[in-house]
Amino acid sequence: MAAEPARAFRVLLPADSSVPFRDRVGPLLAEAIATTDLLNYARRLWQTPHNRIRFLLELPRSRRWLEVAITAEYAAGTPVTLIEGEIAELPHRLTTREIEVLTLVAAGHSNPAIADALFTSPRTVSTQVETVRGKLGAISRTAAGVLAVQQGWLRLPMPVSSNLLGTLDIAGLMREEDPHTATGTPQGRPAAAPKRPHAIRLGLVHPQHGPAQDDGNQSRRGALLAISEVNRDGGIRGRPLEPVVVDADIYSTAGIDATFTELRAREVHAALMSYVFDEATAFQNAARLGVPVLHTMTSSRHLHAVRSDPERYRALFQCVPPESNYGPGLLRFLGELEPHVLNTRSGSPKLSIRFIETTADSGQIADDNTLDQLRNREWTVQSVDSLLLEADIVEDLAADILVDPPTVLVVSEFLPSVLATLLLKLHEAKCPSVIYTIYAPSVPEFVTEMGEAAEGVVWATVSGTYSDPFGAEFRASYLEAYGDAPGLSQAGLAYDMVHIIAAAWQRSTDPSDIAGTLDALRSTRYRGVNGSYNFASGLQSTIAYPEETNDPSLGNAQLIFQVQDGAHRCLGPDPYTETEFRWPVQIQSATHTGEAAQ
Repeated sequence: MAAEPARAFRVLLPADSSVPFRDRVGPLLAEAIATTDLLNYARRLWQTPHNRIRFLLELPRSRRWLEVAITAEYAAGTPVTLIEGEIAELPHRLTTREIEVLTLVAAGHSNPAIADALFTSPRTVSTQVETVRGKLGAISRTAAGVLAVQQGWLRLPMPVSSNLLGTLDIAGLMREEDPHTATGTPQGRPAAAPKRPHAIRLGLVHPQHGPAQDDGNQSRRGALLAISEVNRDGGIRGRPLEPVVVDADIYSTAGIDATFTELRAREVHAALMSYVFDEATAFQNAARLGVPVLHTMTSSRHLHAVRSDPERYRALFQCVPPESNYGPGLLRFLGELEPHVLNTRSGSPKLSIRFIETTADSGQIADDNTLDQLRNREWTVQSVDSLLLEADIVEDLAADILVDPPTVLVVSEFLPSVLATLLLKLHEAKCPSVIYTIYAPSVPEFVTEMGEAAEGVVWATVSGTYSDPFGAEFRASYLEAYGDAPGLSQAGLAYDMVHIIAAAWQRSTDPSDIAGTLDALRSTRYRGVNGSYNFASGLQSTIAYPEETNDPSLGNAQLIFQVQDGAHRCLGPDPYTETEFRWPVQIQSATHTGEAAQ
């Protein structure tokens, strides 16, 4: 075994080996072995449901800190433990006590409970928690705990009982083995290597044909990128994820039935899917499939199904908030738009709005509550038109809109090419309305088809990829893997969904244990590139920030974007705001022309 570099080490320990190796290591690893429980942690990893655990380890002799990762792997069919360590400063200038407090916060303890565990006062702990939040830039203690878990900013050993670490991965490393399950080998490792495990089959159910194929391609690529990362990190307890790619016919009842028939034939352990145009059929098939199905349908029908028959739909999980949040998001935007209208137009400008809504499931914005609030705020609702946008009606529809252009034209249409057909007609006619739409511009195809005409379009999504470090790292990995940038919704969603189901399988004992996997999914607390996911509501659906929670660390932010200078720029909500609303050029020109005529 080669000696490690001065500031780091990386060693593989055969899981079925009893050969001592203390005299064949470099000084840094030797210090870690001599002064800490590192080898015991590596041994105990195989007795936990986790294949990889990261933590911070203090070297008492030299008073230095190591960032440590231990991984259970299979090399050429043989189980091995990878131990990696690197000298590091504590993150964000945290102190030793603050790391201890952060670890207990991540374990879900209150300030008084932490005070009891650390033999200090609740007031002191309260101050320390606020200091930690400030150093990490976390909006809440929950956010700080989630960040600590995901970054491995958890201390070992902790000066408390392992029972106080709750469900944290590191808890299993501090617990002594049950003598009845110990292997009896000199270092507690398996007496014989287990057989090489079979792959875990994960269905990727996305359209590869038809008008949604570009969106399907985004989803498939995001999922495959995440699968490669999971497998690179050792899979699920050494079992690799195997993608089962299914070309989903999402456009018809028969096509959806055929898609699920293929999933059953290919015996997947779980399935990930995006939206379909017949949700009821999809949900009925998902209930019969019998394995976890994670989807992105923004569906209130999902909430009703789970609420009305929780046992039948126990394996159905919606990884986005429902479309009922689109109305409140629109109202939020209009509240910010109203001062712009009043400041840029003379007299007492009339505020008017018109809705063009898709007939597809989960694409409606103008519900009764939204319409009532608009009228209370003195917006004139010209009409709510529910129709299927087809080429033969677009020209007449555009002409009708131009007869009396509203202040804001709201168009809900999921397919970018269909949306672009109408908006291009309006742009050519220099329509003076602010265009507000949902979701479709998240697909790169939209800006490609619209070209310069996309400038100024405002759009919302209940699950978009953030521009924070999580999102930036994902975009860089996606660009490196595929040669072009991801869109702003489905690619990140599919990427997050793979990591969510993978984390659930890590916490359950076996992917074939459906009940255990579902329990793990219901307790999900995951911060992904598209925001935070949790299913705490009992309806197996995530929630929207700020519409359904005031805490951004608990939900997916409904992001509102505007195309500015060819790029999507976030108008809100805080803390994700990147810029302010900008009047589109054609509206400025129309406004100035009208004022000159007056």
